[in-house]
Amino acid sequence: MDKEFEIFKNGSTWLRADFHLHTKADKEFVYRGEDNSFVSDYVNKLSEEKIGVAAITNHNKFDFNEYKALAKKSRKQEIYLLPGVELSVNDGANGIHCLMIFNPIEWLENGTDYINSFINQTFAGKHNYENENGRSNDSLIETIKKLDAFEKDYFIIMAHIEANSGFYKELNGGRITELGKVPIFRKAVLGFQKVRTRDIIKNLNTWLENELPAFVECSDAKNIEEIGTGNTLNGVTQKTYLKIGAFNFEAIKYALLDQQYRLAQNTTDPINGYIKSISFKGGKLDGSTLHLNPSMNNLIGIRGSGKSSILEAIRYSLDIDLTEKQNVDYDYKTKLVNALLGSGGKITSVLVDDQGKEYVAEKILGDRTNIYKDGELQLGLKPNAIVKKPIYFGQKDLSQIGDSLSTEYLISKLIGDRLLNKKREVEEKNQDVLKIINELKKIDSKVARRADIEAKQAELKIKIQVFKDNEIDKKLEKQISFDKDSNFIKRLEKFELKVIEGINEYVGEYEDSFQSFKAYSSKENTTDIDKIKQHLIAFEGIFLETKTISSRLVTENLALETMHKSFNVKYEELKEEFSKIKREINLPNIQADDYVKYTKELDLTKAQLSELEKLSKKKKELETQLKQTLVSLQKLWHNEFEIVQEEIKKVNDDQDSIKIAVEFKGNKQDFKSYLKENLRGSNLRDNNIQTIIDSYSDMIAVYEDLNLPKSNISTNLSDVQLHTFREYFNSNIEAFLTYRIPDKFDIIYRNRPLNEHSLGQRASALIIFLLTLKESDLIIIDQPEDDLDNQTIYNDVIKVLKELKNTSQFIFATHNPNIPVLGDCEQVVSCRYDSNIIETNLGSVDDESIRKEIVNIMEGGKEAFNNRKRIYELWTH
Repeated sequence: MDKEFEIFKNGSTWLRADFHLHTKADKEFVYRGEDNSFVSDYVNKLSEEKIGVAAITNHNKFDFNEYKALAKKSRKQEIYLLPGVELSVNDGANGIHCLMIFNPIEWLENGTDYINSFINQTFAGKHNYENENGRSNDSLIETIKKLDAFEKDYFIIMAHIEANSGFYKELNGGRITELGKVPIFRKAVLGFQKVRTRDIIKNLNTWLENELPAFVECSDAKNIEEIGTGNTLNGVTQKTYLKIGAFNFEAIKYALLDQQYRLAQNTTDPINGYIKSISFKGGKLDGSTLHLNPSMNNLIGIRGSGKSSILEAIRYSLDIDLTEKQNVDYDYKTKLVNALLGSGGKITSVLVDDQGKEYVAEKILGDRTNIYKDGELQLGLKPNAIVKKPIYFGQKDLSQIGDSLSTEYLISKLIGDRLLNKKREVEEKNQDVLKIINELKKIDSKVARRADIEAKQAELKIKIQVFKDNEIDKKLEKQISFDKDSNFIKRLEKFELKVIEGINEYVGEYEDSFQSFKAYSSKENTTDIDKIKQHLIAFEGIFLETKTISSRLVTENLALETMHKSFNVKYEELKEEFSKIKREINLPNIQADDYVKYTKELDLTKAQLSELEKLSKKKKELETQLKQTLVSLQKLWHNEFEIVQEEIKKVNDDQDSIKIAVEFKGNKQDFKSYLKENLRGSNLRDNNIQTIIDSYSDMIAVYEDLNLPKSNISTNLSDVQLHTFREYFNSNIEAFLTYRIPDKFDIIYRNRPLNEHSLGQRASALIIFLLTLKESDLIIIDQPEDDLDNQTIYNDVIKVLKELKNTSQFIFATHNPNIPVLGDCEQVVSCRYDSNIIETNLGSVDDESIRKEIVNIMEGGKEAFNNRKRIYELWTH
C-alpha cells in the first residue's frame, strides 16, 4: 500500500520523472563498477537526482530479473520504477524509436513476463536486434494493435522526436496527420520527448489539430553518470515533473493525460500559507493526525461520519470566530467542536507560512491558541498571521449570503484587514468623543448647583447685614481676616500637591519609553542612527530635569507646610483674644460665632460661583471641541468608506463573476432597528422614527439640530415627543454620537442582486467569486454542493477550482463525488463514525483504497470515475 511512503503523507506531490533510462543490460550502456554494486549505484543516482518516477527502456530488450532487483531497491528509496523498452518500430525511412512503458502489475503478473512475449512477437524471425539499430517487423499502428491484443495497460512516448529515428524526423506532415486521425494512436501515444524547435511545435499543432500529447524531458542515459542530465537550457537541466498521489500506473497515465494541471517543467514551493497537519488529543479523534495538502483537500463520508465535526475543529483551531448574529447555526457548530474534542481535548496544528516557515499551534478546548516556532512561544502571534485571510463557510452559509448581514460578513472577510488602521483611528476618535461628553456631564452636574449656591449667598448676605448694622463686623474683623488667610493657605497647599501629582504622573507615563527607543539598532544605517540616539539621550536628559523640578517643588511645598504650621501657632495665640471680644458682645439673639461662620460660608460661595463661571466658559470650549471632534469622526467614517470603495473596485476589476455595489451609510434598515431598540418605551411611533431616518444622515446630524428652533426634528415631532426624544438622546448620548450607520452592500450577479437568484445560482456564484479573488491562503467550505446540481458543480465550480487550487488551500467536506474526483483532489480524508470514534483514511484520488471508498461511500461515485476516465482520454483541455 502507498500509505507506507513518506512522500505521499500529505497527498499528491510533484515528482521528477525520467522515462528514458538504460541499464547495463543494454549493449550500449557502460558500467565499470562491481556487478554486485550496480543496483545500489544505479538507484542511489536516481535518488541523488531526485527522480521519483523512472522507466527502464533498453533498446529492444527487457531484462526481467534486473528490473525486479532495481524496482525492489528503488521502492525502498521511494522511487517508482516502471518496466519498458525503447522499441524501434518499422516505420519511416530509418525506423522510429518509441518508449513503451508497461503497467508492471499486469505485464509482469504473478511472475509471468508478458513484455518479452510482446518483444518476441514484434521481432519474430529477426536476430541481433537488441541494439538501437534493430528494427521490428511492425509499423507503429501495427505495434499498437499487437500491444492492445494483450489487453494490458501501457502507454507510448515517442523518443527524441527531432533526432534521427525520431517521430518528427522520420515522418512527413501527411503521415503524421494521418496518424492523428487514428483513435488507437491517440489513445496510446501520451508523450513526445525532446521537443525543441518552435517551428516544429507549430507544425505538429497543425498536423495534430492542436491536440498534442505531453512534452517530456528524459536523460537517455548510457551510463550511471548521465542519469538525470539530459538537455540544458541556459545552463539549467530541463526536467519533467508529474503530480501524483500514489505509486501506480494509472496515476502516471493520468498525469500525462492531464498535462495542464499534472505536468510541469519545474516546480515551486506553495505560494500560500497552509495547514500541513492537524493532530487531536482526547475526544473522538484521540491520537489521530490529519496530514493535509497545500492545494485541495476533501473530507468524504456518509452523513453523520464526522466530516462537519472535523471541519469545525479546523475552524476552531485557527480562531476563526463564529458570532450568533452572523451564523444561524452558531449553537450547533459550537456543540460539534465541544462534542468532538471533549473536556480538555487539544488540537495541535502545524502551520506553514508563505515563506515556507513552520509553526506549531496548540489549542486546548476553551483556551486561547498558543503558537510556537522552533519550540519557542511566539507571544501575540495569531494563526491568521501565518495562514492569511482564512475564509470559512459552514453548511448553508453560502446560500444565506445575499441578505445585508451575511453580505457584510463576506465583505469584512474580504477586506477587513485593510481597514484595521482606519478602524483604530475611528475608535480613538470615539474615545475622544466619550471623553469630552464625560467632561461636559461633570460640568453640567456642577453648574446645576448654581441656583442653590446663589440662593445661599443671598441668605448669608442678609444674615451678615445684621452683624454689620450692630458694628459687630468691625469687632471681629481681625478674626475674619485670619480665617480668610487660613483658607487661602489650605487651598494653596492643595493646589501645589495637585501640580506635583500631575508632573509625576506625566513623568511616569513617558519615562519607560526612552529605554525602548534607546534599545533600537540598525543594520544598514548605524552611523545615522547612533547620531539620532545621541540626540535622544540629550532629549531624555532635558526631560529628566522634570524629575528634579518635581523634587524642588516638593521641597517648596514642604516649606509652605512649615509656614502654615507657624501661621496656625500664631492663630492659636490669638484665639483667647478673639474669645474675649465675642464675650463682650452682649446683644439679644445674636451670637458672635455666627458672624465668623457666615462670613466663612459667604467667602466659600463666592469662590464656588467664581469656579462655576470658569466652568461655564470651559463648557463652551468643550462644546466647540465636541463639534470639531464629531466632524473629524464623520470624516474618518468617510475615509473608511473610501478604502472600502477602493478595495471593492479592485475586487470588481479582478474578476467577472459577480460585482459588489456599496453605498455610504446606506443601511437605513440597520439605522431604523438601532433607533427603535434605543427608543423603546418613548412612545415615538414608527412614522416618527422613519422621519428622523429620512431627514438625517446620522445621529451627529440629529444632535446638531436637537435644540434648534424650526429644525426638521422640532417641526416633525410634537412638543411632548420632542421633549421625550431629547431625554432619551441625552441619556444615551455616548452611544448615539458614536453610532456609525453601516454602509449598504449589494452583490450583483448577472445584473440582478444576488438574493433574487436561486440558492443554487447564489452558492455557485459565490464559490466562483471566492476562488477567483485569490485573496485567501485557505478556504474552508462545508458541503458546497448542497444547493448545486452536478452540472453546475462541474461547469461552474470544478473548472475554476482546478485552475486556482495551487494558489490557495481548499478544505471541503462533501457528499458529491464530482468534487474530489473531477476536481482531482490532492488529499482525500475518508471519515467513518463507529463506537463514538471517528476513523479516517487519507490519500489522493490516485490511491486505490481512496478510490474504492469514494465509489462505495458517495452516491454516483462509480459513474464519476468513469466520467473522469472519459474526460482524460479525450485530449481536450
